[in-house]
Amino acid sequence: MIGVVQMADAKETIICISANGKTTSSSTLAARRMLVATAEGVLDFRRDGPGTPWHLQDEVLLAGQHVSALVFDEKSGLLFAALHFEGGLQVSADGGKTWEARNNGLQSGHAYSLLVQHVGDQIILNLGTEPVMFYRSFDLGKSWTAYPECTQVEGTEHWFFPRSSPHIKHIASPAGHPDTLYICIEQGDLLRSEDGGESWTSINSMEQPDDKFRRDQHRVTFFRDSADEIFLTTGIGAYHTADAGKTWQRLTDTSHPCAYPDPFFVHPTKDVLFMVGAGMNPNPNWGAQGTAYPKFMKSTDHGKTWVNAMAGMADPIAGNLEVAAMHDSAEGGLELYTGSACGELYASYDEAGSWTLVSNTLPAMSKGPHFRHFLPPEKREAYEEKLKAMNAFA
Repeated sequence: MIGVVQMADAKETIICISANGKTTSSSTLAARRMLVATAEGVLDFRRDGPGTPWHLQDEVLLAGQHVSALVFDEKSGLLFAALHFEGGLQVSADGGKTWEARNNGLQSGHAYSLLVQHVGDQIILNLGTEPVMFYRSFDLGKSWTAYPECTQVEGTEHWFFPRSSPHIKHIASPAGHPDTLYICIEQGDLLRSEDGGESWTSINSMEQPDDKFRRDQHRVTFFRDSADEIFLTTGIGAYHTADAGKTWQRLTDTSHPCAYPDPFFVHPTKDVLFMVGAGMNPNPNWGAQGTAYPKFMKSTDHGKTWVNAMAGMADPIAGNLEVAAMHDSAEGGLELYTGSACGELYASYDEAGSWTLVSNTLPAMSKGPHFRHFLPPEKREAYEEKLKAMNAFA
């Protein structure tokens, strides 16, 4: 699988859709359950099988919580939910009915990103927070060890994030190399560790003096099982390297229709790539125009060119496409999902050839407070005041 280490031969799994958690899953049987992280909790969808409609269940899991990262671990049967702003990591052993906070050793309750690794019989949890700190747990989250060297690299005085603090937005590790870790610091750096987090190196050779934003790193996606071939999405476009970051090819920039990419997927068997993101960087026009002009795009030439793959979606989509997931099964084939900051969730069962609206009345699916741009003025002001009271917004 891509970007995460997981049970590739699971008989059945749960599709998890969140801004900063696990975005890919595979199993023999098509998933019958789908969990969607929103700004108001986790939505629980069920279906009878591939090709049948998804049905939203009445109960909202972690109701009232903005869930940043959601992971179902097939090996342990546990659900992990990282919470925005406060609450840290929540763990459920009964499919989401009850939850337990596992935050011993965490210095911040703002858990931003999560990666679950399997190394032999061992399960390792990797967690990134706001403010920036990287943690690992070797006992399913019951205790955490901080790896502060990630904050000791050059250039930390330039780290910046508007209205809040820099954070670890994404964590990735190539298949077969569990001690090799990449963390995307937004906005700050792409860091790599080859010793399980004990030391870190800045990977910045893609940087140019005229970059609109400095090292605004979003997400690392490996090309299948390669440790060297990587696609990187950032706040100023997408990049590709075939030599583990020694050299980079810039695939897109801020003039591209998908100017602010984030989710990125590699087709498991075909030379097809998928990329999702906003048509412009976050700015007041998002709210003024009611849309970030988001795009779901597809490439069949390894990222050199991209075409819109949005048939069946609204045009333009209200808000921004903030979350996405890819599920592959022997029973149902490839499935793609994407959701918006204004509550629209879409599904595609033909490799993004066409899309079906699952629902357009859901709570916001959003990285952090992005969705506030699309709230009515009174609601936006109230939401921002709530975050200020938690010291999560300036």
